[in-house]
Amino acid sequence: MMSDSQPTKTHLNTAARVKASPYVRTQLIHRHSSGPTPWWRTAVVAEIPGVVDDTAAEMLPKVMPLIADMGFQAVVFRPALIDFYASVDPVKRIIDAAHDAGLRALVRLSGADRAPNDESYKPDPFFGFEKSTADTIVRAREVLKAGADGIDLGKIAESAKDPNAEKHAEEFTQLILLLMAELADFSQDHILAASARTDLVENYRRHLEEEWIHHLRDDRLYRVPFDADALTYVIAATIGERDRVGSPPVWKAMLPRMVATPSAENVHKNSWEDGADTARRASMRILLAGLPGAVYLPFGFSGGHVEFEDVAVRPSAPDSESELARVRHTQLALKLREKHDLGNGSFAWVTALDWQPPKVGVFMSGGIMCVVNTSDKDVDVPLENRLLLRSDSTEDEAVPASQDVLKTGPVQVFSASERAIQNCLTPGTTAWFEPPRVDAPDY
Repeated sequence: MMSDSQPTKTHLNTAARVKASPYVRTQLIHRHSSGPTPWWRTAVVAEIPGVVDDTAAEMLPKVMPLIADMGFQAVVFRPALIDFYASVDPVKRIIDAAHDAGLRALVRLSGADRAPNDESYKPDPFFGFEKSTADTIVRAREVLKAGADGIDLGKIAESAKDPNAEKHAEEFTQLILLLMAELADFSQDHILAASARTDLVENYRRHLEEEWIHHLRDDRLYRVPFDADALTYVIAATIGERDRVGSPPVWKAMLPRMVATPSAENVHKNSWEDGADTARRASMRILLAGLPGAVYLPFGFSGGHVEFEDVAVRPSAPDSESELARVRHTQLALKLREKHDLGNGSFAWVTALDWQPPKVGVFMSGGIMCVVNTSDKDVDVPLENRLLLRSDSTEDEAVPASQDVLKTGPVQVFSASERAIQNCLTPGTTAWFEPPRVDAPDY
């Protein structure tokens, strides 16, 4: 178990020395998963931000076909402003619509997501009709009977300054045991999900090693800077610790937007998200989609249209050209992820390639090569690597794989000069390539 969730100066210096080596190195981090795999170990989950009230409950079923068409396998939403004692039917209609679209439905029943990122705010996991731990169990039973495929507890309410931390930890573990028993009454495919802080080391160790939460999201990618070495360290460390306990990595890089003041920024200082523009968000979306395990992507971040009334979400189909382009981009990334089975794939970092300057990360995910350019210079990827997807464009001429993956038309043939433009990655760009096949020599 890592004692710190972010790379130290020593870690970064070691990574820099490895990159400076004259030898190309391929460091295998994760092996391909063979045999049958439960759906949740590789699922890409669309996260509906904010909370759902009666109005949102009427809107959500209408966007389920869009979510499925983008390539998601599941959706998670938080019906905190729906009174289950009056009727659970609004939630059931959302779940039924998800199932009709071929999606799994996870229901978030708590989460300390209204707290800003500092220790001065006492985290409270409940909002609206979420009243207590006992109420969480009652609401869990109701949504499971309504057809939910899993329960999500959101951000676990933990604080380094909690004087009753031991008591609260024991209560949370008991809640997990009770919810696991509820889930087991339905099927082995029903899951429990939650988000935890890695800086509370002992708490995180308990969540990971003792409570066995199916989808345990951590906050490392929330806090990592947009730097290839830092990203390399965090991703490798997360995969390594999950592999040791047999738990899938579960990736989430965007902080929730349900804060005390909904219009306020909710980012960690100096993280990749601090001051991020659309281009950087697209780059991180492509990076996440290329990782093994399960992935959570916000609905709006992926192309859906999202508005709010206070903290109540108003989700709808895209209503601008930029949102439509983002939908297409997400669709291509997730279809490629499915086609190449990246959720189950092996994962390895590659360093010291002759075209790989500092601050450019390269990893192999299954048979796909992902290049992340966090430098301030263009990077020319050799032409023997066929471009599949890049974060800064959704035009057919810049993402030639769209023809055979999305069936938009016949596969195009590009000239060397056109391919050189395609393979030139500008600063901040992430791209996927199909590398040339290298056969072993026949002696």
